[in-house]
Amino acid sequence: MTHGTLTQLISRSAIQVVACCFALGGTGAAWAGDVTTKMLPRIDTYKKQAVAWAADPQILKAVKESNASGPIAGMGNAKWRDLKESDPNVKGLVDNAAGQLVTKWMNSDAKGINKIVLSGDKSQRVAFTSMPAIYIGKGKPNFDEAFAGKVWHQAESKPDPSTNIDTVQIAAPVKDGNTVIGVLLISLTAANLK
Repeated sequence: MTHGTLTQLISRSAIQVVACCFALGGTGAAWAGDVTTKMLPRIDTYKKQAVAWAADPQILKAVKESNASGPIAGMGNAKWRDLKESDPNVKGLVDNAAGQLVTKWMNSDAKGINKIVLSGDKSQRVAFTSMPAIYIGKGKPNFDEAFAGKVWHQAESKPDPSTNIDTVQIAAPVKDGNTVIGVLLISLTAANLK
């Protein structure tokens, strides 16, 4: 077989694979699971719970304290990705009072919730149940929409970047009176919503 024949064979095979992928699911975005009307009542129930949790006095206190001190000095998403779960900066956000509270909430519904993340006004992490993929969440709809005052949910399920569980994320604003001071993000296990 000549080099030209081999190249043509590989090209045809690649085209067939791409055509098959489009026939099965369209673009890459179609591989995610759409949130169906059947899932919405359960998502709405979780959103109401998220709003109640976001108003918890311990959550408000933790966010206010974090906002007063600001993000961890020198910490950005690139540096965050190099940290291990055992790093004191990470452990401190799981072990603090708010971290223990959100862990308790998650554990009370371990089938339905696979992660909770609390963020402050600069989108810095304040507390969480397990290490999120990034430290600064600004620019992501789960933070931006909720920080704008909306109770948000993802339109499709996707593997969570840190847990790899098929998830539908929801987020609620943390408010001090009428002022949004942070965001409570909850990752819902998609299989439990169906």
